[in-house]
Amino acid sequence: MNRTKLKFKTADEVEGVFYEAFMRCDPEVIAALWADEGVVCVHPGSGAIVEYQAIIRSWKHILGNARQVEMRYTVISRILATDLAVHMVAEEMLTANRVSAVVLATNVYRKYQQSWLMVGHHASLVQASSAGQTLQ
Repeated sequence: MNRTKLKFKTADEVEGVFYEAFMRCDPEVIAALWADEGVVCVHPGSGAIVEYQAIIRSWKHILGNARQVEMRYTVISRILATDLAVHMVAEEMLTANRVSAVVLATNVYRKYQQSWLMVGHHASLVQASSAGQTLQ
């Protein structure tokens, strides 16, 4: 990895910084927490983006056209192995303290020698919730 990367002791730390950067519309921080190779990102309604530079361009485009977002995220499920973590997350976008949209995301993290980094993000907009269906 030849780009400047942030250092994280756990996958949870990466995730916390990812969502802080997302809410602040900070693509530079997002770029610093992705691994350089073996990465994939799927934004709601888009195809798979499989190269680091393309992923960072996509985040710059999304965040460059957005204002700071009020968001709450909840980890629904965690799978943790020695060097791989997979988190299923509910992302709730808030407007005037009310949930205006819900996105389900799968975030994948890999442990490298120096740090945990993001290697996957797949997000899908929830169209409507069925009666009695919960996200947790």
